[in-house]
Amino acid sequence: MNKGMYQKEILLTVGFTLLFLVLGHAASIFVLFPGLQGSWMWGFPVHYIVPLLLGWFGLTAASILFTLVMNKFDDDMEAMVKGSRSAKQVPSQTMSASKGD
Repeated sequence: MNKGMYQKEILLTVGFTLLFLVLGHAASIFVLFPGLQGSWMWGFPVHYIVPLLLGWFGLTAASILFTLVMNKFDDDMEAMVKGSRSAKQVPSQTMSASKGD
């Protein structure tokens, strides 16, 4: 198997995990930096609305993106496996498979 594909899978998984953690815990930004709490956005305190928006819509968008990226990765992995299997077949096996035996 291609070692690079497994490294890419680990990198994608760790990257998206960090993204999910940041989006899901956005309220911690306002605890770490209390100076950000003084403003308003759309009639709501910013320390209330921003974590809700990032938690709901941000996580939804990140989940959709994660699904699309990992489906593409899975297709690439399957194509690589099929390519390596067909290259390893013995010519006599391919001939008998084409005859329908």
